[in-house]
Amino acid sequence: MKPSGTVRKTKAEIAAEMLEAAIVNCDIEPGSVMVEADLVEMLGLGRTPVREALVRLSSENLVRLGRAGIVIPELNAITMLKLLELREPIERLCIQKAILRRTDEDTKRFQQILETLEPLPSDDRSGFMDLLRQIHRALAEASKNEFILSTMKTTQGLSHRFWRYFATDEDQRFCTGLYCRLLTGLVSGDESEPVRQSEALMTYLRQFTRHQMDELT
Repeated sequence: MKPSGTVRKTKAEIAAEMLEAAIVNCDIEPGSVMVEADLVEMLGLGRTPVREALVRLSSENLVRLGRAGIVIPELNAITMLKLLELREPIERLCIQKAILRRTDEDTKRFQQILETLEPLPSDDRSGFMDLLRQIHRALAEASKNEFILSTMKTTQGLSHRFWRYFATDEDQRFCTGLYCRLLTGLVSGDESEPVRQSEALMTYLRQFTRHQMDELT
């Protein structure tokens, strides 16, 4: 029997999650051009859910749909810097509203993520990426503003992929500390620490991205 309160995912949602993970984790090479049949075979799902997933991911900038096929965007540092320009004020607003509107259930969720993040090994990229998704979704949902959630989705996917491709253990260790302090502030109800840690994160990500730009040129 399905547990009470469990929301069953549609095949399109499953397809979107699987495809997003494959793109963000770079299991699909950046710059690849694919056809629908490739993805149907790779995901083991029908054409309809795959098409619905592609429409959703195109709105989040993770794929481009055109006559040439399904294009997986290349890694582009300039694009990442532009995304950070949008991401910084959106995440600041999200954190401010999450602090103001969070419920006991939201606080419990932040605590659970923190307890998983703190002991995470610095070389566990997949685990870190999964927790990043959990953190951003928990923040957006705690803000009680569905427009913040939809806007964050447009900036997160490509940013996560860029990080996943280039980050070192040292990068992950440093950012884990930032996120742990951010989450600790959210749990305690501190109104300034989470915003301060988010600002420190954005500064670090800009430096990280510019470094990759120098390496790529």
